[in-house]
Amino acid sequence: MASESRLLWIIFAVLVALIVVPLSLWRLSEARRPILEEVRIVTATEDDPVFRPGPRRVAPGAELRIAAALRIRQAGGSDLWLAPVDQLEIDGAPVEHINGRRWQEDDRVLRVFWFTVEGSYLGGDLTVDNAEKLLGQRPYLAPEMGRGLLAKTVPEQHNDDQINLGDEVYPVVGGTIRLYAKVEVAEKADSLAAEQAAASWGVDEVDNPDFTTIRMAALFPEPVSPVLGELFRLPGFEPQPAVSGSWDDITLDARGLTFTELVARRYVASSLTFASIAVTGGLEMDTAGLESLGRLSLNTDEPLRAGRPIKWGDDVRPGDLLVDRGQFIVLLADDGDGVLGLTDRVALCWRRPPVMTTLDQATRDDAVETELFRHGS
Repeated sequence: MASESRLLWIIFAVLVALIVVPLSLWRLSEARRPILEEVRIVTATEDDPVFRPGPRRVAPGAELRIAAALRIRQAGGSDLWLAPVDQLEIDGAPVEHINGRRWQEDDRVLRVFWFTVEGSYLGGDLTVDNAEKLLGQRPYLAPEMGRGLLAKTVPEQHNDDQINLGDEVYPVVGGTIRLYAKVEVAEKADSLAAEQAAASWGVDEVDNPDFTTIRMAALFPEPVSPVLGELFRLPGFEPQPAVSGSWDDITLDARGLTFTELVARRYVASSLTFASIAVTGGLEMDTAGLESLGRLSLNTDEPLRAGRPIKWGDDVRPGDLLVDRGQFIVLLADDGDGVLGLTDRVALCWRRPPVMTTLDQATRDDAVETELFRHGS
């Protein structure tokens, strides 16, 4: 009996060892897995090839590259950075990093979800009562950027995905872009659940001056300022103050900033501020100081001044403004016939994001007359 009992104990011990030892080894292996600690969105351009987080201004036509940099905690407790870039700078200093696109373990994969952070509304009339609602920001999934640490492309505007604006609109390579990224570590690319996840700053941090905000200038005919390109993609609002109030103060309660400050920080635009940046590069245009070049009739096949066609070069030039009841239209280019016509190219921001379009698409439906202005000589 003693020998049988001893044999049973030996068998039991072996069985326990067969279970406990692999389990302990598995737990040890899992405990030594790298841990995803932090995600930073970093950007670079051909003129400035060092990838770094934070805001960036991009010159007209410059190629923009976007990537996610990951801070990873290793088994020994030290940190390392992983990013698919040659040069990486974090918090103002160059950092050593692994230049790669894959997670450190062969049995795990990375999944990156790129988002833009945009206004929840495209535009409209803005009042004290509706400012908090209309000025809200939210993330929009940007699948065109891919699922990797290095974004495939600059994202599109997404808050207008479900809206057909219907106009003849010319593309503008410019605009202000805010970005957010969520990174997951999973067993497989199609796994339902992630084992680890981390994200960059999101909507709650959008006011942080270090948020990833990209301001892309654009090329326009001189003397129109390239800075005008930064206003594209932004919601277009027309401030409607109370009888005794200031139009610039209607956003103070909702955002703690004046409307002009919101424009300066590239959250919104309006018709007046759009025109000001077009002709001055800033917000200092004095409408009282604009030179009137006369009133134009719009109820004919082409705009006329005193019954005569308006010639490009002699009578009108890029950067001149057409103003009708608070709507500012920036003239950009002739369609080739030498006179101001309904198919000439213009830009405006009127209760929606800025667009570059044709004059007939830009004027109000009930417009029969407008006034031509020029800033400076």
